[in-house]
Amino acid sequence: MYLRGLELQGFKSFPDKTVLTFGKGITAVVGPNGSGKSNISDAMRWVMGEQSSKALRGEKMAGVIFHGCATRKESPFAQVTLTIDNEDGALGVDSEMVSVTRKLYKNGDSEYLINGSPVRLKDVNELFMDTGLGKDGYSIVGQGRIADIVNGKGSDRREIFEEAAGVAKFRYKKQEAERKLIDAEDNISRLNDIIAELEARIGPLEKQCEKAKKFKVLDDEKTTLEVSVWVTKLEQYRTKLAENEERIALLKEQYETLSAELAEAEAQIEKDLRSSAECAADADDISEKIHEAELSARGGEADIAVCENDIAHIEENISRLKEQIENSRADKYFLESELKQRREELDSLGKKQTEAAEAVAEKEKEFDRLLTEADESDKAVSEVNSAISAAYLEKSRLSFTAESLKNTIQETAERLAELAEDNAETVRNKELADKELAKLRKQHTEKQDAKNEKENVLGGMTKLLDKRKEKLDTAVSTFAQADSRLTEINSRLNILKDLERSMEGFGYAVKHIMNAVKQGRISGVCGTVAQLVGVKSEYSVAVETALGGALQNIVVENEDSAKRGIRLLKESKAGRATFLPITSVKGTRLENDRLENEDGFVALGCDIVTYDKKYEGIVRSLLGRICIAEDIDSASRIAKAYGYKFRIVTLDGQVVNAGGSYTGGSVSKSTGILTRKNEINDLESKRGKLEAERSAAAEEKEKLTNEVHKMAADIEGAKEQLTVLNGDCIRIEAEIKRVSGLAESYEKILSDSGEEEKKLREKGEQADKELDKTLKDTAEVDKKIFEKEAELAGSQEEQEKLKSRRNEISGELSELRVKGAELSKDIETCKESIASLEKTITDRDSDGGKLALEIESEKEKIKGKNTDIEAIKQKIKDSEALAVKLKDDMEEARRKQREYSDSAEKLRSSQKNKLEEKETLAAQLSRGEERKNAITADFDKLVNKLWDEYELTRSTAAEKAQPVEDMTEAEKHLTELKNKIRALGSVNLGAIEEYAEVRERYDFLSAQLNDVNVSKEELCKMIEELTEKMKSVFMQSFETINRNFSSIFKELFGGGNGELILTDPENVLECGIEISVQPPGKVITSLMSLSGGEQSLAAVAIYFAILKYSPAPFCLLDEIEAALDDVNVTRYAQYLHRLTDKTQFITITHRRGTMEEADVLYGVTMQEKGISKLLKMNAGQTSILGSGDIE
Repeated sequence: MYLRGLELQGFKSFPDKTVLTFGKGITAVVGPNGSGKSNISDAMRWVMGEQSSKALRGEKMAGVIFHGCATRKESPFAQVTLTIDNEDGALGVDSEMVSVTRKLYKNGDSEYLINGSPVRLKDVNELFMDTGLGKDGYSIVGQGRIADIVNGKGSDRREIFEEAAGVAKFRYKKQEAERKLIDAEDNISRLNDIIAELEARIGPLEKQCEKAKKFKVLDDEKTTLEVSVWVTKLEQYRTKLAENEERIALLKEQYETLSAELAEAEAQIEKDLRSSAECAADADDISEKIHEAELSARGGEADIAVCENDIAHIEENISRLKEQIENSRADKYFLESELKQRREELDSLGKKQTEAAEAVAEKEKEFDRLLTEADESDKAVSEVNSAISAAYLEKSRLSFTAESLKNTIQETAERLAELAEDNAETVRNKELADKELAKLRKQHTEKQDAKNEKENVLGGMTKLLDKRKEKLDTAVSTFAQADSRLTEINSRLNILKDLERSMEGFGYAVKHIMNAVKQGRISGVCGTVAQLVGVKSEYSVAVETALGGALQNIVVENEDSAKRGIRLLKESKAGRATFLPITSVKGTRLENDRLENEDGFVALGCDIVTYDKKYEGIVRSLLGRICIAEDIDSASRIAKAYGYKFRIVTLDGQVVNAGGSYTGGSVSKSTGILTRKNEINDLESKRGKLEAERSAAAEEKEKLTNEVHKMAADIEGAKEQLTVLNGDCIRIEAEIKRVSGLAESYEKILSDSGEEEKKLREKGEQADKELDKTLKDTAEVDKKIFEKEAELAGSQEEQEKLKSRRNEISGELSELRVKGAELSKDIETCKESIASLEKTITDRDSDGGKLALEIESEKEKIKGKNTDIEAIKQKIKDSEALAVKLKDDMEEARRKQREYSDSAEKLRSSQKNKLEEKETLAAQLSRGEERKNAITADFDKLVNKLWDEYELTRSTAAEKAQPVEDMTEAEKHLTELKNKIRALGSVNLGAIEEYAEVRERYDFLSAQLNDVNVSKEELCKMIEELTEKMKSVFMQSFETINRNFSSIFKELFGGGNGELILTDPENVLECGIEISVQPPGKVITSLMSLSGGEQSLAAVAIYFAILKYSPAPFCLLDEIEAALDDVNVTRYAQYLHRLTDKTQFITITHRRGTMEEADVLYGVTMQEKGISKLLKMNAGQTSILGSGDIE
């Protein structure tokens, strides 16, 4: 077996995947200080299971992960793989090549792999055990470890010797056996406690079981006899019921006959009463008709009065109509007079209208003449105006042309001015653009610097976040531990509470009562004594002993509650229990002042328990006269001093009884009811504290989580700021590009502006010339316009005169026309008035005729009313005659009603005797039914009792019943059986099954206890054998190593003596190992008097002695020869080379002598700060090294 290779990735200063391959012989790793050589040693120690970060030269395990540098990001994990050639099978793995890998992530997760398969740390340790390899072996000797061999304590020096001797595996097996032995002893203790509890239960349960079996025999006999008696009684009830049914049937027949006779008579009575009611109804109807006839007569008289009143109203209306006819005649006379006046007025208006029409015709002729003259004048003026308009049009054209030319000249001048301003503005803009460009370039530099600074800050924040995460990992671990402990306590608490809820340890009867309380089947129960009293842990054994079975006594409110409980147990056959009514149990307290001053006196039993005040009488009755003493000696002394008058219990459960007897022995401290209750309280208290601890750990975890989240958010914020800075840089670069383009465009604008200015000046000169010519043409046109306007002024004056005369005539004509229109309107108004008057006169004539006709109509109405009055008078006479006849009919109906009523009363009197006879029969029937119901009730009650007591129907009970010859004798025997059952007292029927279960459990646990005892003996024997084996192996190896050390010491020192000495030869497995050396030519009294080089060389001699005895497959030596001088380095290196036939060496060194003996050299450099690189050289290349050591 030898080491084939070592692969590192992300481990300390090796961020990249780095592979070292090793051959047989010596491989030297060289390099300057701080280059990372020793990180290779740390990597090998780490992958082989090292758990101490200090041993790896760090503060925390996360320190092995590459943390990054200026040019590299931190690694997400550290991984090291060790590859071992296992062709000889020394590792006990069925594989020629074995790879061991350890991996650690930033979040603290880690894993071990062997040949790529996940394993435990324990598996890695066992793989290397007794091979000299491993984190505690002698295959890796780091800086300072070689000096510890000499300077360390003798006891600490043992480890390397035990590993070499192969004792480690035996020690490991011994520790495993000792651990199993402790577990076995714990199991034996627990089993003894449980078996003790079961032994305490099994005796009483056996007695209860025997009693229950006897009870079942008696109960079965009682059941058979009682069922037979009840079935016989049921047959007797059936016979009585049949006899009673026959009597009831006879009574019912007599009752029905009498009821029929009474019904027939009742029907006749009903008929007579109905006829009487009909006659009464007829009389009432006739009376109503008489009333109606009288009302009709009185109504006729009222109708006559109404008719006479109507005639009076009609006559008044005729008088009013005649008055209207007279008024109409007078109005017609006045209307005819007004009509005559209106006709005369119409003739006068017609004449005036004719005269006005003639005047209008003369004025219209004169107006037409003036219009003709005006048209001729307008024509002349129009011709002159046309000429003037043409001249003005020409002038306007010339003015427009001149104005256009002026505008052109002005626009040219303005454009030239604008160009000058634009050019000046462009020059200014170009200057601004150049300044902006310089400013942007400066901003770009500032942003780039800020970006670099933010990247540095981000790196620092990331490292700080890693530290916070490490704290968070610790907090998470603390929380997990608290949570785990809390889970254990909750588990134990749940078990105890389950026992408490199931009332484990209580008798069947007590459980039955408490279950009935929960189900609401019984009231007034306060609880058991054990549930109602509390006691501190130190007094629990004493109180449990003092109370004994009284712990299961049931406390109730009063005597009635106790009776109900006893009745329930009796009916349920659930056994017996003791009830303590609060109202009747009044205990007393032992009063003796001297008692408190007695040595060893603790307290009275009632004073060391806690309870509700209302249970004081109960507690005093149970504990008031019991004394608690510290120990049996104190108890004995106190009892003797007081003449054994009261009971004394010690704190450990020993008892001195009243009267002088002693009870005692061993007492289990974990099986009592009160002990269980106290343990529950203690665990509740511990749980509260642990919950507080877990809560604090959770808060710390949450706090650190929040900090980590906040720092992560800050980092994200910094990243966002960095992104913003990157964006700003890109934006500024784009702005620089834009402003540069803008400056170039200003250059082009200035160039184009020069060309435009030249063209504008040429255009302005041409416009000046054209403007001069246009102004001359305009002057000639103005002269022509002046001449034509003078001619126009004469024609317009003549035109104004004609217009004035025409307007005058037009005004006169309008007045005449208005006057004619007014006359026409007056004529029309007059005609309308005449027509209206003529119509009104015609209407008056028509109204007179209508009023005359209406008068005639009213006279006809008077005649009709007189006729109605005569008819009503005749109707009154008929109604009076009808009323007289109806009164006679009503008297006849009243007479018949009285006859029928008298007949019904006679029949009712004759029914009275028959009704009394019917009531007598009804009473007899009722008593018969009551007897029937009573027998039926007894019958049903007995049937129900059969079902309730024995779950038997009547038919199944009849099949099971035996014939009963003598009912009296049978009932007597039944009473005797019940007395025997009652004499048994409380019977626990569950005891049979419970005894079987407890016995089975007892036998099983006893067998288990026997097995564990056998296992314990085997373990003790194994430990003794391992101890002897370890002694033998260790002494054999120690003596050989001691001889090797003596010879190697002389060889390395060139003489002298070296010896290893056991500090206690009688205890070779525990004693230390001391070193005694004597270099040549020196007298040494203490190792401390040796020089540093001598100490190192002595340690190397011991190390070589161990390797010679038990060669490790490979060893890694980290600068163990650093303190040696050149001569001793040469001796060290030469001897090291002699050991290469059995051991492969990897040595980290600065010394030339060691390098010269190496077969392969690995050079470690750190060209980039914080990152190690490797260079490999074979033996032939070592000549390139100069003289001296590597610094």
